Amino acid sequence: MASTATAAVLDSPRKFTFREFPVPEASTDDAILRVEASGLCGTDYEQYLGGLGFGQGLPIVPGHEIIGRIESIGGSAQSRWGVALGDRVTVEPIIPCGVCPGCIEGAFTRCQSGLGYGMYQNIDTAPALWGGYATHAYLHPRALVHKLPENVPSDIMTLVNPLSNAIRWIYEVGGVGLGSTVVIAGPGQRGLLAVAAAKKAGAKEIIVTGTSADEARLGVARHLGATTIIKVERDDPVALVKAVTAGRMADIVLDVSAGSMAPILQGIDMLRPGGRLVLAGLKSGQMLNDVPIDRIVLSEIELRGVISGGYRSTQLAIEIITESAELLARLCTHTFPLREVESAIRTLGREVSDGKDAIHITLATELQ
Repeated sequence: MASTATAAVLDSPRKFTFREFPVPEASTDDAILRVEASGLCGTDYEQYLGGLGFGQGLPIVPGHEIIGRIESIGGSAQSRWGVALGDRVTVEPIIPCGVCPGCIEGAFTRCQSGLGYGMYQNIDTAPALWGGYATHAYLHPRALVHKLPENVPSDIMTLVNPLSNAIRWIYEVGGVGLGSTVVIAGPGQRGLLAVAAAKKAGAKEIIVTGTSADEARLGVARHLGATTIIKVERDDPVALVKAVTAGRMADIVLDVSAGSMAPILQGIDMLRPGGRLVLAGLKSGQMLNDVPIDRIVLSEIELRGVISGGYRSTQLAIEIITESAELLARLCTHTFPLREVESAIRTLGREVSDGKDAIHITLATELQ
């Protein structure tokens, strides 16, 4: 086992340094993960810019979409997680405390302990290895660990966390099922995976909104099962949803757009009475005005905020990736070695481009 780990530390907004940290010995209750790869999503870019307002702050080792292999593990941890030395696993971003009101209700995403990976503990909390932008990560005794298949490539396997999010947001919270009409605002990584999740859940109409800059992503949406594509600069999204549904409107609208407020207001108008608006896109601290409260009340529209996936949705994500790796491979556009972390994140944020639209980016530690 390695005695030191190399990690990319975000010291301040837009500034990474590479540092060495001791790799601790696993106790009976925990484990050490040799990181294989970490996926990137919009939250990583928001964090890079200094926009996340929770956790302990900087300096931190980012990376919350982690896969890897068990390099050392204690006996109790091995029994509890059902994994052994050398097994390929993923770990959920949130480490539940098990005793706060959220955990008692089974809603680990509302855990109040503030423990987790990539966005929570900074390097001042031992053993510092709390993120996937590193050669190793510490597996806390209460971490939620899932065994992974061996035959899925790293870039596709790192879809497990964002796909678990999409499954929870669309299926578990949104309630998409057989015959549903769903609108997905924002064809980024998680929006596209929400298309796949909605298709798997049996949705009849899957409508995706985006801009002309999203041309390639909207093509992937079609590939994954979208039935209607709306370019918001060209068409009136609300009018087109009304036309597509013959006036019935949508059962569920999922907003996964970054920074834009318009999809929220449009989403309210797209919903049928009793419909549900699921909010998953971060808006960089912006406040929303002009909300039609009377329409929400009189139509009994439900607004629900969501963050992350859960244990069940992660298990479902692993099953879907195992069954549909070839279908999902279209999302995996870029892979960077750990040493090129800044290029990876700037590509994600569309600050730089190699001519290919970035959808899902993998930071492959094994290529460091």
